[in-house]
Amino acid sequence: MKKAFYHRLNRHLESFLEIRKTERLWHFPFLAGICVGLCLFAGWYFDQPVYGNISSLGALTILYFTHSSLEKRIIHLIVAAFGMTFAFMIGLVFSFNPWISALSLAFITFLAHLVTSWFDIPPPRNFFFIMVAAVATNIKFNMEMLPFRVGVFAMGAMLSVLLAFFYSVFIAKKVVDLPKRRVSRKRRYTKTVESSILAITLFIAILVGYSVDASSPYWIPVSALAVLQGKDLTHTSQRNLHRILGTFLGIGLTWIILAAEPNALALVFIIGSLQFIIELLVVRNYLLAAIFITPMTILLVESAGGNHFDMNVVMNARLIDTVIGSLIGSFAGWILHHNGIISNLEKKFRSTEITFRRK
Repeated sequence: MKKAFYHRLNRHLESFLEIRKTERLWHFPFLAGICVGLCLFAGWYFDQPVYGNISSLGALTILYFTHSSLEKRIIHLIVAAFGMTFAFMIGLVFSFNPWISALSLAFITFLAHLVTSWFDIPPPRNFFFIMVAAVATNIKFNMEMLPFRVGVFAMGAMLSVLLAFFYSVFIAKKVVDLPKRRVSRKRRYTKTVESSILAITLFIAILVGYSVDASSPYWIPVSALAVLQGKDLTHTSQRNLHRILGTFLGIGLTWIILAAEPNALALVFIIGSLQFIIELLVVRNYLLAAIFITPMTILLVESAGGNHFDMNVVMNARLIDTVIGSLIGSFAGWILHHNGIISNLEKKFRSTEITFRRK
């Protein structure tokens, strides 16, 4: 028993320092930074930084870039752009009421996980579809501005598709289909059960967010979701520790950035650089990436709704929210990776369907 404990502890400690090998080249993180940076620069140039922030969220579509033929890659990105725009729109439309907003996030979570798992979408899988829906709950409801905001978001998404096309034609033209990943075949109801658990988890998480930090409820469900990207229970617990420690260190980095009192144009380059660093590190070590995710998210998302905020309050709240969200995500991860619970839920889903068909 003691041996197993020390073995698990050693694995967790090693995960803090492990730098994984990756086939990702430096110019893709640079492309991701350019996509986000161009949107922010346009917002600065036209003196509309809020819309620059919103379009840069759409520009995160570039992260669904795949190593495949040009045709498949662009189709994949266009579908991702549509899905992210739809998720963002749903988050905006139902942001007028906390309970309805939570239900809409649960709906997007269920749909995003079901579709991405059904078609075996590679990482980041469901993450950014759900994240942009959660972030949309942080934007003050305004029906008159809704079409414009969705349009601005869609423009950022399509900019990513356009830049990915040029990148594919002139730089990554030699990239061909990679061998298919070996994945375990899940039973028919497993995807539905997993999607339902995730939907319920984020429904609860955002309601907790409204009760703990009503001004920015999105951070708790996003923190829970980040932890739930773990492929197994050990990986989930590691991501939990990485998320909490990375956020703590990232808040310190945010203090340093803000202490320099950068102007609006400097922030454009800072956020673009942070995106570049994140994409460079996230496939190598999640702890290191989380350090840079925190300041980028605070600088980008907190101002997307056009609200002024006190940085002292925001950063204290982000740390508390991260701990709460990570704990919620860890508990949900334990359920997701508990074969007995999943099997029982599958049986219930199956019996419910049979009963419904007989009626």
